Amino acid sequence: MAHATSLPPLSAGRKLGDKFEILGVLGEGGTGIVYDARRVAEGDSVALKVIHQHLAGDPQIRGRFAREAAILRRLEGDRVCPVLEFGEISDPRRESVGLLYMVLARVDGPALDAVLKRERLLPIDRAVRILLDVCDALREAHAQGVIHRDLKPGNVLLRSDDTGARAVVVDFGMAKIMTGGGTGTTALTQHNMVFGTPEYMAPEQARGDELDARCDVYAAGIILYELLVGAVPFSGPTPLNVLTAQMTETAVPPRVRAPDRGISRALEAVVLHAIAKDPAERYPTASALAAAINAAVAAPEDVEAVRPSTRVHVRIDTTDAHGATIPSPIRLTNPSGRPPPVSSVRPPVPAASSSPWWIVICVVAAVAGIALGAWLSLHAGK
Repeated sequence: MAHATSLPPLSAGRKLGDKFEILGVLGEGGTGIVYDARRVAEGDSVALKVIHQHLAGDPQIRGRFAREAAILRRLEGDRVCPVLEFGEISDPRRESVGLLYMVLARVDGPALDAVLKRERLLPIDRAVRILLDVCDALREAHAQGVIHRDLKPGNVLLRSDDTGARAVVVDFGMAKIMTGGGTGTTALTQHNMVFGTPEYMAPEQARGDELDARCDVYAAGIILYELLVGAVPFSGPTPLNVLTAQMTETAVPPRVRAPDRGISRALEAVVLHAIAKDPAERYPTASALAAAINAAVAAPEDVEAVRPSTRVHVRIDTTDAHGATIPSPIRLTNPSGRPPPVSSVRPPVPAASSSPWWIVICVVAAVAGIALGAWLSLHAGK
């Protein structure tokens, strides 16, 4: 099924209706173009995200846009880039096709991927501060039932303030708008694109399973690994190679990958728990991941203190005014209490269990019976 390609970006000085004046282009991704723009009525500078025309023309995507954008407007917090407004506006180049747009608060600062490209390695204390900010953003979003699904350095902006560069996470919920489902990996194949970045995808996302907040915990763990080591744990020549590695390969521990970085045992343990293949073995929430990071900073050698607790995950879904399902944040039946101690960050080896005495007797009797039968058969033939 053929789809029209997106039109070139709007040029500076162009206006969208009587609402926005385009000042320039801030960036372009798989879902749309982000413009540096001015709201005419308010006179303020904003980031204007316009969904690609070939995606906005999809009836299903258009149907989800207003519903999911309304949910995104509820997100608050210093580490979340808020959605100020959203809607549809006519395209001055093609009056018959409306443009779907979101107005986001303008964040002045580079994206983390650009910083990594320039510096490659960041000081460990700076990497930790960035991840704690990311965890704050995830906690705010998950509390509203919003999963990012495409967390990566390109969606983490570094804004300078009095305390130094602080991270702000952008593009929450875009995977849900584009795919409408829990995965974000297969629904866009009709548009010749896969939503998400393989290097940061959790194994369950690579498989196309239903997702919950732990896929964001996994992506945050991958980002922390990259900040500590200078490279992602899984890479390959093609997206399929990377996705296969996410599902099947074991990450080289950060202290082995970068032995000269001075990575503590506890911080390495945090990374390995966060990127566990099985979601049940990860930190259940972003708050739990942040607590583990802080514990690793406080006690660099205490790997027991950072082990994820064995808590039961309960999902309680609700519906919006249109009858659509809104996934709740993951709730914990045991929200308090210190994680149980362990002897190492490796999965414990099951202890050999002692068999009941009657099983031993049955096995011995069976062996004796077989031996006796063989002896009788041998002598009967003589």
